[in-house]
Amino acid sequence: MTTRHLFIGPSAPGFVPPPGIVVRPPVAAGDLLALPLTAGDTVGIVDGYFHQVRAVPHKEILALLDRGVTVLGAASTGALRAAELDTFGMRGVGQIYEDYRCGRLDADDEVALLHGPPESGYRAMSEPLVNIRACLAAAVRDGVCAPEAAERIIAALRSVPYALRSYQRFPELAGTSGLDPGELAALGRHCARNRRDVKRADALALVEALCADGRSGDSADGAVGDRTGDPVPRTVFLADWEDRARRPPGERPDHPGSLTALRVLQLFSPGFPALRRDLVLALLARECAASCGPRQTGGDAAIRHGVHRGVYPDPDEHPDGFDFLRPWLTDEEVACGDRRRQLRLFLSRSFETEPGTGRESVFLDDLEPTEEFARAARTAAACRRFTDELTAERPDFTVDRISPERIAELLVQQWGGARAEAEFHALDRGFGSFADAIEAARPYYPLVKLQPRT
Repeated sequence: MTTRHLFIGPSAPGFVPPPGIVVRPPVAAGDLLALPLTAGDTVGIVDGYFHQVRAVPHKEILALLDRGVTVLGAASTGALRAAELDTFGMRGVGQIYEDYRCGRLDADDEVALLHGPPESGYRAMSEPLVNIRACLAAAVRDGVCAPEAAERIIAALRSVPYALRSYQRFPELAGTSGLDPGELAALGRHCARNRRDVKRADALALVEALCADGRSGDSADGAVGDRTGDPVPRTVFLADWEDRARRPPGERPDHPGSLTALRVLQLFSPGFPALRRDLVLALLARECAASCGPRQTGGDAAIRHGVHRGVYPDPDEHPDGFDFLRPWLTDEEVACGDRRRQLRLFLSRSFETEPGTGRESVFLDDLEPTEEFARAARTAAACRRFTDELTAERPDFTVDRISPERIAELLVQQWGGARAEAEFHALDRGFGSFADAIEAARPYYPLVKLQPRT
């Protein structure tokens, strides 16, 4: 069964969705990838955040199109993205999209406005420039405003921050427009009484298109995305966004996320280094079986893979030639003399994935079904709640102010061993360095420090 999602907010306050459409707040980075979308689903983008949080990236939309998801855009952020991505398969709807596509509009802030929170119904506190343009164009047609005056007003408004644009403030444009303040005030009152809302009209047109896609989606073939061109490259950035949006199957959207739960396991699970080492060696063994020949048993297959790839000589035939291992091993591990153990540690600690794949996310399929992973997710959620409560009580508090040295002391205490071996412990847990682990632990420090058994 196909689904239809609509990201909408201040462009159509009071909007009541037709049956079958899932209404969501203005879109932001990560929101599209967080949806469980498959081929035949449809997403409509009207509004999107861009100031408070990171705006929805183009590659998120391209990734959806690659899956066969239809993506429509209109009115605001949706019109901007559609004008930028229509050659790749995103479908634009409405006049604003057409104006951006043809170059009649070229500035992002044409559609921007200041508005209230969701509980206020996204009450508008400024007027978007596209609507002012439409009002002035109507005033020119009605003989209320001269064409040259309208052009001067638009030019003056383009230098005014979007949050300060309104019909009530027209008189303040006298200095930059060269027009009489009284005439500007009268024109502002006229526009306010005869307001044109192009954004709302385009938003409703998108809803009509979304409903039409939904009706076609009930057919046997379903609605299919219009992706054109080569698939979007799965860069490390896109892979990271997808990993951050990932949730275990069936989990609620407020789940802290699989990557967050993995971070908790990496940082605080006593058994994670051994578990991760087994997963790395098993992955290398599978790769060796697929590319080098029949699969061998245990950790030997992973070790033989290094030989096959020319990373190091055969340890059974060449006892020397392994000086490169020294930076990857503690003094105790070097002294043990067990070459195979040393190579397993090296393979685990030096493990990297192919470009575009997260270093640890390749193990999520193995980890997500476990109870330990579920406990880690609950711990992550508890840390978030605790930090939010702490911030509410102490507005000046932020985890960014926590000293890295204090976090380092906590991790050494949690991991055991000497501080001098912390870099090796970090590698065993899948971090690129101890410094990376310190930054990853920052959000969890307040709760773990105060409740060490969490």
